[in-house]
Amino acid sequence: MRISTKLLTILGATSLAAAAALLAGSGVDRSPIGPAPDSAKRLMRTGDGTCPSGAGDAGAGPEMIRLPAGFCIDKTEVARGQYAAWLETSPSVGKQTAECAKNEDFTPTCNWPPDAEPNRPVTCVDWCDAKAYCEAAGKRLCGRIGGGAVPFAQYDDPVISEWHAACTSGGKYEYPYGAELDTKLCRGGDAEDYTTWGLVDVGSLTGCHSPDATYQDVFDLSGNAAEWENACDGDGPEAGCHIRGGSFEHNEHGLRCAMARELHWPRMRAVAAVGFRCCAD
Repeated sequence: MRISTKLLTILGATSLAAAAALLAGSGVDRSPIGPAPDSAKRLMRTGDGTCPSGAGDAGAGPEMIRLPAGFCIDKTEVARGQYAAWLETSPSVGKQTAECAKNEDFTPTCNWPPDAEPNRPVTCVDWCDAKAYCEAAGKRLCGRIGGGAVPFAQYDDPVISEWHAACTSGGKYEYPYGAELDTKLCRGGDAEDYTTWGLVDVGSLTGCHSPDATYQDVFDLSGNAAEWENACDGDGPEAGCHIRGGSFEHNEHGLRCAMARELHWPRMRAVAAVGFRCCAD
């Protein structure tokens, strides 16, 4: 069983109940995320080709945005409903690469099934689950620009890391939206009354993006759910892999684009505040 092979960290029932009550009165926009306008679906440079299609265009997962470095990235974290659609295809665990050979089940270990919250980011998935989903969607787990893994110590180089390039707008900013923390824009843990505790629908925080035109259609790179990256310190199931962007549990320091130096967990760990997004050429 999966529960025996994954270390699960889940918020206590009391905390979850309190968070749900607070969120219900917080006024957060929870509108479903629909297909992107045609003008946003294919943000690309001449000659770079189109990005793989998202679920809104007969593909899988979020719509993708092409960035100036020449790669595509999901505009939001992968949502629970999108992940559920993949599980309905009965993907085989036997087709995984060697480092994920012990991954016995792709089903999230908490916050599942999606039920009434299909647009919340899928969490409680490990690195191997994220990698398998992205590959099945014709994409890849965000890693090195051009493909492959980011060298573990170079996670914060926007010339190397797809995720870091997207978060910093090519190395310009400390947070996706600028140089200084703004607690009103993304889903972090800095509100003293805990009104920002808990996940919200992907893309619903309309100010959580870059001010730069070529990066502004990528959302939630800081807070909400933290995100797995293809940047691991070894090939074994217990090797640490970088977690990017922080989550609703993190404060100012943890929400920075470069936070990953302090945040890396075993690739087989599934956590209630960690999800992922995919990249592609």
